[in-house]
Amino acid sequence: MERLQKPQLHMIWPPDMAAVAPGLPRDYAIRTFRPADETAFLRLMGQADFDPWDDAKLHDNMAKIIPGGWFFAIEEQSGAVVGTIMCLHNYTGRCPFTGDVGWLACDPAHRGRGLGHVLVAQATRRFLEAGYRRIQLHTEHYRLPAVRIYLKLGYLPVVHGPESRSQWEDALPLD
Repeated sequence: MERLQKPQLHMIWPPDMAAVAPGLPRDYAIRTFRPADETAFLRLMGQADFDPWDDAKLHDNMAKIIPGGWFFAIEEQSGAVVGTIMCLHNYTGRCPFTGDVGWLACDPAHRGRGLGHVLVAQATRRFLEAGYRRIQLHTEHYRLPAVRIYLKLGYLPVVHGPESRSQWEDALPLD
C-alpha cells in the first residue's frame, strides 16, 4: 500500500524520568545481539513494512548502536527472533549526547502480546544506564500501534509548529 509521504512524528523521553519495566510476556525472552542475528533482523524489517533494507543500510545502522544496545525478542520454544529494537547514538553536532530509539519491529504473528512495550522500555533503560539524557525517536504517522506504545511508556510528542501539530492531531484522533 502506498502511503502519503509526511514528515515523521518526533517524540522525546522526559528528562529525569526513570524508565519503566513492563513484564515480559510468558514464553518470550529478551537478549542482545549475537552474530548471525542480521538475517533475522532483515526479515523483521521486511515484515514491518519499512523501506527496503540491504547490507549497506544494516551496517550503517550497526555502526551507530551503543554497546549492548541492540535487543531481540525471542520465542523461547522455537528460539525464533520475533522482535527487535536498536539504541542508536545520534551525534548531530547540536546535541552530542542524543540517543535515538530505532527500528522497533515485531513479527506479525507475535504482535499484541506486549513485546513492543518490553523492547522500547529495554532500549530506554539502556540509554539511561549509558548516561544519555536526551532520548528521542521518530516514526511515521501511520504506525499507530508503535505511537501508542511510546505514549504509554512516557514518551512525549514534540510539536514544532502548525504542520507537526496537524500531524499529531491526525495520528491521535480523539476517541
